[in-house]
Amino acid sequence: MNRRLFVKNTMLTATALSSPRLLKAFSNKNNSSFLKLVCNNNLPQFDFFSIDSLGKNVLQQNIVLTTDAMTAQKKYDVVSSGNSVKYFLFGEASKSTPAWELKQKEKSFKIISWYHENETQTFLFNISQTANHATLLGILKSDEQKIILPAVLHCPDMGTLRVTCNIPGQAVDYDAKRNIDYPYVKINFPAATATNKKVEYHFEVVTIHPEINGINNDARYDCFRRNFISIFQLNPFLKILANNSASDACAFTLFEYAEVAKYTPPLTENLTAMHLVKLTLDRYLNGTLGYGMLGYDYNTPTVVTNSATKCNTLDTYPSLIISACNYVLHTDDEKWFKDNYQKLKGWIYKMIETDFDNDGLFEFCLSGNSESWKGDYTMRPANWWDTIGFGHKDAYSNALAYHALTLLQKTFSKFAMNDEAALYQSKAEQLKNIYTKTFYNDETGILAGWKSADGMLHDYWFVFVNTVAISYGLVETSLANTIMDRLLDKMKAVGFTNFELGLPGNLIPVIRADYTDLNPRFGGGKREDNSDGFQIYENGGATACYTYFTILALQKLGRKKDADMILLPLLKSMSEGGFQGSCADSGRTKDWKTWTGECWGYEGFLVDNYMFLLCVLKEN
Repeated sequence: MNRRLFVKNTMLTATALSSPRLLKAFSNKNNSSFLKLVCNNNLPQFDFFSIDSLGKNVLQQNIVLTTDAMTAQKKYDVVSSGNSVKYFLFGEASKSTPAWELKQKEKSFKIISWYHENETQTFLFNISQTANHATLLGILKSDEQKIILPAVLHCPDMGTLRVTCNIPGQAVDYDAKRNIDYPYVKINFPAATATNKKVEYHFEVVTIHPEINGINNDARYDCFRRNFISIFQLNPFLKILANNSASDACAFTLFEYAEVAKYTPPLTENLTAMHLVKLTLDRYLNGTLGYGMLGYDYNTPTVVTNSATKCNTLDTYPSLIISACNYVLHTDDEKWFKDNYQKLKGWIYKMIETDFDNDGLFEFCLSGNSESWKGDYTMRPANWWDTIGFGHKDAYSNALAYHALTLLQKTFSKFAMNDEAALYQSKAEQLKNIYTKTFYNDETGILAGWKSADGMLHDYWFVFVNTVAISYGLVETSLANTIMDRLLDKMKAVGFTNFELGLPGNLIPVIRADYTDLNPRFGGGKREDNSDGFQIYENGGATACYTYFTILALQKLGRKKDADMILLPLLKSMSEGGFQGSCADSGRTKDWKTWTGECWGYEGFLVDNYMFLLCVLKEN
């Protein structure tokens, strides 16, 4: 999504700087196929860090960001022996107590700090985002950029560490930055103090995913086991779940995280994925803005700014409502529901009031008429697909709204608030009754993307629009099967067959008159039919984002063979790192590609790509 200004991507090779002595000490001396650690010979941090949660010895990728400080004037005497590395204050190696020590085992390691007066050096995890989009998942300490342990350090496509400490309530500094030459994720583990004279940080290799019989020895599902929690990335600056730990938070994607959180095992003894959803909901309820909300700016997320779009995206409140309902229904947190009842009602009212003509469908504030767009990023359309001119009656946002209304009915019924439950059920039925009549296109035999204010249907063979509607039960079974037949046949006809790339959002070019961002970088061509921008970014580019709904729709229809035709190649490419990082030839990133595999992304890591892993649960 062209949700924000283009992010500068700089290729970076993290190089081990340690002496041969330390390399020998930590080059899998313990025959560990889970961890490869190399300590720096100057500072308490790593020169090389790699993890494989599955223990398959996939440890070639070093995720450390090297800096000049790592070779600066020595501050420590470093002594290694067996599986231990000790950092003594310079000139004090003869003393019995080091300042820091690292001890490694096969599936874990421990970092220990002993108190020394005037010693405040932290143990630094300095991770290159160009090597891996790591994130630290935990409870934030107040409004600081600190995470209270226990927490989870997750490295997508690689593995996960559960981090605990012997000091209750110990917090670590957590920071992440983009738009710089060397984007990073940094975690600083504080040294011991006069109060806590010995601090132990324990790191245990884990895999966190729903248990499914028979997949542990099936390599096809390695990606599922390594990446099930990759959709959760906590941004320490915004202090909410985001596209990645240094990128934007999008209110209209929170429903995806909440859906995966329902199936996620506990992250730590005191932390679940639903805690992270609640954390994010709380901040939105208390005024934090996300992309898609009027006035959002990354650097000042609660300050209103000017925009050529004069309303929130139409999918924002459905997403927030779905997330809140899933949180309440999954956790039975009646107190949270009652405490936030009035604010939740505000979200519901803001969604419902957009039915301007009272026909049951919700309308966006912009017309969606062809040639009504400015052609740049300042004027955004109705939903997630923010370079395509969705407006007025948007089929995707209304499908989300329908799902939100059905969940509202369940949530209010749960607490015996029957009048309100009946109201939302009635509105859901009204929406469903008019949905297919409004968006079905007789010429193509599928649902169009939007109906503009001038009455025109805009249909570019949107795969995601049709499959979201089918997944949420807006289309009766016979028609749903016909639509899926037509979509799969159309993919063959236009030559899209490589499902390792994911799926295109649309199967034919979106004309210039219906494209909101005419920058060639984001799929805006010079021809009126926009065929010269086709397959670039959202103009038909392939991504794993929203493939969840296509696979799920096929699974719900009992079409396992068709579903696996997409799911299994996608698992394979994701297990090979197909959706994280940059293409070496262009520096553009892998989250969007042409149909031949040329990179056109810019995030480097976009969590939406990982939602499809839920489909493994439906398949097995």
